[in-house]
Amino acid sequence: MEDTSPYDELALRLVAELKGIGKALGPMVVNELRGEMAVLNELARVDGPLSPGELSASAHVSSARVANILRSLEEKGLVTRSHSARDRRAVEVALTDAGRSLADSRRREALAGLASTLGELGDRDASELVRIVGRLRSAIEGRVEGASA
Repeated sequence: MEDTSPYDELALRLVAELKGIGKALGPMVVNELRGEMAVLNELARVDGPLSPGELSASAHVSSARVANILRSLEEKGLVTRSHSARDRRAVEVALTDAGRSLADSRRREALAGLASTLGELGDRDASELVRIVGRLRSAIEGRVEGASA
């Protein structure tokens, strides 16, 4: 006999809701999280140059994908690649002014869109959602830390 938890049905419903959100957001989110915008956002977040390897790790994409993204961003004038002053064999990627401006603008747009969506929920539900998502993140982090120990 299989052990079941009273939370099994809720877990299935949560997965379905999260998939629905992902489907509704679609390609826009993929680009924000794994494409050109992910690279721009990471460079803006650290406020300094990063190596292609660091960008690959932070964006969770292959080094080949990062190389293609960097080539495209460089052609658009959004990033520069240069040899490191500390190690001439290493390459550093940095935002141009245009790249920083685009990253900042897209971040503001994304936050405004999210704020608008939270506004549709109302004060109480929006605050409760943020509180619960914070608890969920903490619980997941605890499980991951426990599994790796």
